[in-house]
Amino acid sequence: MRKNLLASSLKAVRDGKAAATEEEQKPRKLSGVLDVQRGLDQLSAGAARQIDPAQISESAVRDRFDVQDGLEDLVNSISASGQKLPVLLRRTPQAPLPYEVVYGRRRIEACRQLGIQVLAHIAELSDREALISQGLENAARLQRSFIEQSVYAEQLLRHEFSREDIMEVLAVDKTTISRMLGVVADVPRAVIDRIGPAHDSGRRPWQQLRDLLKVREDLDENALIAMIPANAPSSDRLNGLIRALTQKPDPTPPVSVTRAIAEGRVKIEVAPGKIVVRSSGEDLKAFSAFLDDRLEQLLADFLDDGA
Repeated sequence: MRKNLLASSLKAVRDGKAAATEEEQKPRKLSGVLDVQRGLDQLSAGAARQIDPAQISESAVRDRFDVQDGLEDLVNSISASGQKLPVLLRRTPQAPLPYEVVYGRRRIEACRQLGIQVLAHIAELSDREALISQGLENAARLQRSFIEQSVYAEQLLRHEFSREDIMEVLAVDKTTISRMLGVVADVPRAVIDRIGPAHDSGRRPWQQLRDLLKVREDLDENALIAMIPANAPSSDRLNGLIRALTQKPDPTPPVSVTRAIAEGRVKIEVAPGKIVVRSSGEDLKAFSAFLDDRLEQLLADFLDDGA
């Protein structure tokens, strides 16, 4: 029995099966990312094709907040010099349009505005491979802000990527990915969308906003959105909301009470620090002198009663 087992093991080694088994035991999260990276390198070495933008649908996962951000400069560049970098598309046989963008949304939009075809590489990719490709390309090329990276990481998590996968795709460490996902979990998405990418702001202001919202649970999304400066640049909108949440509320204005007696001919106003008595009518002209003569005694009686 042992002899047969040893013989079969030796044969497996000769046939290369042991090496294959060892390869299969490697962590799939790492080899999957590396496999996609190698595939992208091979694909970029091949010839690109011209594709009509009308044949391309959007990706399920957004890699940036606003595709129009800085688009005018890209339109002018492509108009003057042509499209230098191909986009990546994948085939979608069961969808209404034949192709779906993997990365290069702004280049596609610029070509659409210019009325020209898009230079594109076409690949057969699964959902997972498409998202890895998008993440790798954008990590290398796209200058995403902290909050754009955070929202993208959260979308990958919802598409059943592990945190280790996301760390590998975005080239961030465990602490950073925890901070990213924590901000997106605690800051309402409607508030993030209203603020925008905030390219001039890093992690700290978003972390500060997250901490402030934890102690201001009385504010709903609508109240928070109303506190965001409407016509300011994105980073100023973020800082404006933080200022609104950190400023101390105005002190309660002093309460003033006015009442009338003698059919309205005498009015007494009582406010913090003052008592005002006003009278009108000929028969009440001497009322102030009458009150002045008795004021000290009235005050003494009041203090005696209080004692």
